[in-house]
Amino acid sequence: MQSGIKDQGDWTKIPTKFENKLKMIVQKPFFKIALFSTTSMTVLGSVVIAPSLPALEDHFKMISGIDFLSKLILTLPALFVMFFSPLSGALLDRFGRLKFLFPAMILWSVAGGSGFFLDNIYLILVSRAIFGIATAFVMTSASALVGDYYSGIDRQKALGLQGFATSVGSAIFISLGGYLSSIDWRYPFLVYLLGIVIVIFASMKLFEPRKLKFHIENIVIEETQKFNFFRFLPVYLLAFFCLVVYYISPTQIPFFIVHYLHKSSDIVGISMSASAIAYGVFSLFYNRLRNILSINKVYALCLFLMGSCFLLLFIFHNYIIVIISLMFLGAGGGMIIVNNSSYLMSIAPESQRARALGFLASAIFFGQFASPFITQPIVNEVGLLNLFLIFALVIYACALGFFIKRKSKN
Repeated sequence: MQSGIKDQGDWTKIPTKFENKLKMIVQKPFFKIALFSTTSMTVLGSVVIAPSLPALEDHFKMISGIDFLSKLILTLPALFVMFFSPLSGALLDRFGRLKFLFPAMILWSVAGGSGFFLDNIYLILVSRAIFGIATAFVMTSASALVGDYYSGIDRQKALGLQGFATSVGSAIFISLGGYLSSIDWRYPFLVYLLGIVIVIFASMKLFEPRKLKFHIENIVIEETQKFNFFRFLPVYLLAFFCLVVYYISPTQIPFFIVHYLHKSSDIVGISMSASAIAYGVFSLFYNRLRNILSINKVYALCLFLMGSCFLLLFIFHNYIIVIISLMFLGAGGGMIIVNNSSYLMSIAPESQRARALGFLASAIFFGQFASPFITQPIVNEVGLLNLFLIFALVIYACALGFFIKRKSKN
């Protein structure tokens, strides 16, 4: 009869064999392309069709309140992402990732591309709401898969690559959307149909990570922890705050360029791309940064860069300084997004990972949606330049708080 020690020895080899096989698969280049293509899809929510809004508004100019409805085309998806991300996380943790990812990607493409065929502003708004729901499931499931496939240093590298893919996708599709909108306001909606190509490729490469269950002496070990929202609340609050700050760039800085620097509006899009480029480049260095800095110190550095952006804008009224400032904002904001995901995945149990990421996505899109509602009253009260100063001081204070905080163990 075999001894209990030998049985235990055979059991301990199972996780190592599985982890080694998983690591071999997820490091393959085409696998990474498939995975990060799904995560980069979510950046297309607004950037693709934003340049076509003036022409769309002119096309529906006979509709009452079209100036508001046209803006709602951009903001409505963010609202639905905010509401449905927590639900998507709960469903993903219970039933698996791919059961929702692939159908959501198809729905994302169909709902997004339907704007090309619709000639009713209210039907377009309905399609944008459905698009937002699909985005919630794509964003949460794709991010959860990154956490499932990778761990430790490999996860930090993967999150850096995810940030790079997101920023590159953003820069490409901002340009593509701008070009297509010059032909006709409908054409940018067709870009969403690229999601069909991505889902076909992803379905050939991605797989549902197995959840190993071990039976020792006929005892089944099950995780009974309840989801503790307040454990992750500081990460969610920081994500919300950083997105409020980050979206000062597209909502307020264009007015600074045009009205304070007296530059043409044609260069606004090029200026905004500086932030996306810096986001992507610095995301690639996240793993190296984590090797020398703790989680808290990374937060402090990122916040310092973001605060410096607004301090430079307040002091120097120069277009070159604007570009440098936006690069600071993109570098700091991008690395904070990666740092948030990395920290959240490190503290969230595997069975709760998607739910934790779902609330993170909700906080991110809530910050994006709330940013103009928070910043515009300040601009109306004290002016745009003083807005820059106020946020610089607040961000520096937050950076100082993280810098002096006890070194994180994560």
